[in-house]
Amino acid sequence: MDEETQHYIRVLKTKQARLNVLDIQAAALGKYNVPPQIEMERQSLMEELGMLELAIQAPARSEVGDELGPGGRFLVYYQQNREIKQSIAALAVESREGRAVQRNWILLIGLVVILILVAVVALVTYLLTKGAL
Repeated sequence: MDEETQHYIRVLKTKQARLNVLDIQAAALGKYNVPPQIEMERQSLMEELGMLELAIQAPARSEVGDELGPGGRFLVYYQQNREIKQSIAALAVESREGRAVQRNWILLIGLVVILILVAVVALVTYLLTKGAL
């Protein structure tokens, strides 16, 4: 095993140890009392560990693996993961914006219906006071 791979394995073990400490803290605090910074770091570490494991054990073609090494594979997986997350975030934003437009249309339609009902009530009241009905 080359020196770079050994380095990434040490980094992996260190991150796993840090995640274990955070898991213990989260368990002690309880599901609903975990501070956001602990939960965010736990999620980040889990993603990084997954990427490190993939980078170390990547089934890349041998010539690509030799050229990139574990560090290069880690960067490739990190970039791919980042692009996927950005795509998902963009979809979520578009979805939120679409819901906002739908909400505005529903509000507008509701307002028009209320105005029509008020107009009908006013007309009926006027006709009743004039004795037309």
